[in-house]
Amino acid sequence: MADFDKATGPEPTDEPGRFTIVLDDQWTIGPKLHGGYLLAVLARAARETVAAQRPDHTCPQAVTGTYLQAPEPGPASLEVTVLRLGRGASQLRVRLDQGGPAVEAAFVLGPPAEPTPHDVEPAPPELTPRDACPRSPSGSDDDGRGSLPIMDVVDTRLDPSTAGFLRGRPSGEGRLAGWASLASGEAWTPEGLLVALDVLPPATFDMGLSGWSPTMSLSAHVVAAPAPGPLRVVQWVERAGLDRMHETCRVWDDAGRLVGHAHQLAAIRR
Repeated sequence: MADFDKATGPEPTDEPGRFTIVLDDQWTIGPKLHGGYLLAVLARAARETVAAQRPDHTCPQAVTGTYLQAPEPGPASLEVTVLRLGRGASQLRVRLDQGGPAVEAAFVLGPPAEPTPHDVEPAPPELTPRDACPRSPSGSDDDGRGSLPIMDVVDTRLDPSTAGFLRGRPSGEGRLAGWASLASGEAWTPEGLLVALDVLPPATFDMGLSGWSPTMSLSAHVVAAPAPGPLRVVQWVERAGLDRMHETCRVWDDAGRLVGHAHQLAAIRR
């Protein structure tokens, strides 16, 4: 089930606001499901809940997700609570359960923003051309790198100028950059940006801090529906402590528009 649309699509039940889904094991980092993928699943359930009354509310303009426990690939249930249905925006709360609460998120849904001459946003970064950036491998438990199945479904390419940690030479800046595309050839959607905003390795790798960095809370703003084509992704550490880090990510589409930005609190497992 590599296709993003299929992998994130919930099935409605007979009870309004309740859905089921089989969480796809291809969207994992090691044995753990990817945090952005889980938010995209919740966003799909939110959109499906308001689709009949607010069909234009297709963009998760603001999302704040809290990760309570790491769900396993396999069956799970979703419960959506509509807090407000507005003309310009709708607010909802969504919870994913798997043997208890696993992920909960608050959403603001609305129409994706259309570009105007008055937009003010940071320019896209200059990166090494995508074709000159090697694709990140999925690896395996046999080669010492650990398994990254999500790299088989998201074509992620780190800019070599920010990937010195792969050669044992991190810059110390705490900044990574690269390109991201869906391997299936699907175009990125507003919900897909929730994956892209969490797809690069932890930026602490560029500080010489290796190890798993599980997301505790992720707040994302999706600005607009991305143009077709690969995304430019830049991620950096705002602050790193003994066992916590604050990280920021920005994503630009192939037309050079800023389409999403996120901030997360993650643990540092040294």
